[in-house]
Amino acid sequence: MTSIPWTPDDDDARRLLDERIDSYDVDPTGMSWWERVLQWLNDALKLNVDVSGTGNLVTLGFLVLAVVVLAFLLFRFFRPSVSPSQDADELLVDPSISAAQYLDQARQLLAAKQLDQAYLQAYRAMVRAASERELTEVTPATTATVFGWSLGGVLPAYRTAIHEASEKFNEISYGSAHPSQQATESIVHLAATVAVATPTTPHPHQNPARLMPR
Repeated sequence: MTSIPWTPDDDDARRLLDERIDSYDVDPTGMSWWERVLQWLNDALKLNVDVSGTGNLVTLGFLVLAVVVLAFLLFRFFRPSVSPSQDADELLVDPSISAAQYLDQARQLLAAKQLDQAYLQAYRAMVRAASERELTEVTPATTATVFGWSLGGVLPAYRTAIHEASEKFNEISYGSAHPSQQATESIVHLAATVAVATPTTPHPHQNPARLMPR
């Protein structure tokens, strides 16, 4: 008598495949730390492939990279506000120091030939003056680049000088540049001039500050 070949239905086929795959499972006690991580991700995502396979390593590698990138983007765009207890050295300006005080410090440092600090204090004098006159919004998260765009939008006659000063401020702050005597004298003069300059109201479509993140 000839036996009729058995053809499993879909459910039986899946069950048999799962049993076959389970037969190749690695004993957890013999798995390395990395294999345990891959196995955990494999189970969590229900990827029915062998953790020791090269294809799975590549797939999970891309998955981990995607998670890292997503976490970075979430932190970048939804980062919490700066804490009031943050170190004042990390802020663009100290709100407890007035523009006049910053400018006086800059002039004293310039006279003492401490050009780096003189330049930084003169720039901060410009930031504080703009904040005190409510020309721009200065928050704990404001950077020199954002400030330069914002102030340049309401003082178009000084836009180029302000942008150049902002770039130089960043370079000096990160230690990649040192200002000359002339550049330091120029920023001190610019800070004093901007403190009394008459602002203009730019057209909303022509205001570059609207493109900068808050």
